[in-house]
Amino acid sequence: MTTKAKPGRAKKLAEFHGFRDSVRWRLTPRGLHVEGKGVERTPGRPVTVTNVWEDYADHVNSAAKKYGVPCHLIVATICTESRGKADAIRLEPGFISDAATPHQVSPGLMQTLISTARSALDRPGINRRWLLKPRNSIHAGTAYIAQQSASTKLDPPLVACAYNAGSLRHNNSPANRWKLVQFPIGTSEHCDRFVKFFNDAVHVLGRHDVEPAVSLEALLGDAGRRPPKPRPPAPKKPPKAPAASVTIAFGPSANRRDLRPHSRRVLTDILRAAGLRDCTITSTSRKPADQARVMFQNLELLGVASQKALYGPFGDQVIDVFAQGKRAGRSAARIQLAMERKIVELGPGNVSRHAADPKVLNVFDIAPTSIRNPRAFERAVLKERRVSKLLTPPNDPGFHLEIPQ
Repeated sequence: MTTKAKPGRAKKLAEFHGFRDSVRWRLTPRGLHVEGKGVERTPGRPVTVTNVWEDYADHVNSAAKKYGVPCHLIVATICTESRGKADAIRLEPGFISDAATPHQVSPGLMQTLISTARSALDRPGINRRWLLKPRNSIHAGTAYIAQQSASTKLDPPLVACAYNAGSLRHNNSPANRWKLVQFPIGTSEHCDRFVKFFNDAVHVLGRHDVEPAVSLEALLGDAGRRPPKPRPPAPKKPPKAPAASVTIAFGPSANRRDLRPHSRRVLTDILRAAGLRDCTITSTSRKPADQARVMFQNLELLGVASQKALYGPFGDQVIDVFAQGKRAGRSAARIQLAMERKIVELGPGNVSRHAADPKVLNVFDIAPTSIRNPRAFERAVLKERRVSKLLTPPNDPGFHLEIPQ
């Protein structure tokens, strides 16, 4: 679906305007231009927006097309509300329980109140568990943005404040340059963050290989159209079916930033080849303390013989420290500390590939319980030449992949 801007709205958004006595702004193809300040961005590389787009572009594009909301507004809302953390939960003052106070708890990427999500989607059965799934949170939040569009006209600062405060209301605090109610009350903090993330999104989505399904053209008309990329002529091919949406989730011990963009593409290709739609990464790069903790847990669970079959001579020395500590009756904390010191002494990269530099060799484990068809997944990995090593259960607690960068 292509959403076109209404001429009157596009003209108004492109001219300087404001909310009562607020600062004035206008929408440009480069982002939101604040009078006297320009197009404000977050400092450094736009890491948060880039991660959100690479993690959730499929879901964002799906919701954008369904509700006619530009992808940039959805991405900016995700970044402002949760910084891309799908398991984020905010409890408001007065919260008792999800059942008693669904209007006081906001789960998921877009931090939509349970009560608001139910209203926006007209689904009274929505609960916390449902909203913690990225696709569901994105659709609920986008539906709410669309629901408020009669008052916001999808003007970015108005979208930010209406989403945050529930409606557009005046606030004349000197510290609030937007003059719109937002939390914390009397400040401009929320809208300031949103506008910077929105401008980052304009920059990132305008250059990324994955294009937004609903672009700035929806707000600015032809003035917001992304210039076409020069492409070399290619022979005509039969149209391909749209690629299946893939979600890569991360467990509490995994750092999503350690999964490099190249590895994300490889893993996405593997999942699609195996006919799988999602997986959960449980472990990424590890510091010596983390490596000691993981080795200790696996030794307790699987035994010394099992782990010696998995590790090389350096890892075996760390396992020996564990065995000595157990024989001496030492506490778990003391044993793990001794194992950590041994790892440092030997060199973390010699003990485990998990301790390698992820920019050189990306190593991560995938929870077996998140792979619905293990045989198809293993076949797809073995066919993938970009993967240098695969370990599988029961030899390893999870699916262990190594991908040179």
